[in-house]
Amino acid sequence: MTERFDLGVAYFLRQEYEAAAREFLVAVKDRPDDGKAWSFYGICLAHLSRGAEAEAALARAIALAPANEEAWFHLGVARSLREEWGDAASAYRRAVALDPADMVAWHRLGVALAESGDEPAAAVAFERALVLSREVPAAPASVRAEAASDDHVEEAGAREGAREAKSWIELALSLLSLGEEEEAVAAYERAYTLDPERAQRSLFRPMLHLLTAVEGGPASDLPEDRPLPLGDDRPEAPEGPRRPDRRPEIG
Repeated sequence: MTERFDLGVAYFLRQEYEAAAREFLVAVKDRPDDGKAWSFYGICLAHLSRGAEAEAALARAIALAPANEEAWFHLGVARSLREEWGDAASAYRRAVALDPADMVAWHRLGVALAESGDEPAAAVAFERALVLSREVPAAPASVRAEAASDDHVEEAGAREGAREAKSWIELALSLLSLGEEEEAVAAYERAYTLDPERAQRSLFRPMLHLLTAVEGGPASDLPEDRPLPLGDDRPEAPEGPRRPDRRPEIG
């Protein structure tokens, strides 16, 4: 079983999900009580758009080990791939409850909440991911070479990065409409770090100019090719795969 499992992981790392799923299916047939193999099998099925089968496999993994944060995380990914954002958020909440230091799970929870329309909760999740991103030490090159690519980065990084930027822009606009200009600018800055082009195309700057003019203050003449200045201590957005010492894949 170990050889088939390892072969499945090798295919998974190359994003050859069909081949990986075949190997993990053999693995779970050989050892039906192996929650990790069920978890891998489930996320491969999700990538292959076999949603119902993926949910069943991941449910099996969770039934075998309810405290398996990895299985809950994979369930969130599977639901996100189907754009079932509310259910995805529920799975990610379980994942971060089991491992509060999981930066990528917090980030994905934020994306799922934003897509569900819960901007305040999404902002909290993104903030936690930002804090954790500054706490993660760089891994040695030898370890990074062995680590799996995060499917969030490799497959959907641009799309989900744009989603996160969109959520920050929407939050910025909401805050601006409430008159909370400092908080609005901070949210805009975070959007800019994730997707400068989207941030520049948004309505935030025109609304800020208009609000400033209505209030009788000097209109801002900030150039459009850089974010609004808030100082040099703003947190950076999380990027890259999760810490390689946690698990060799991210699915």
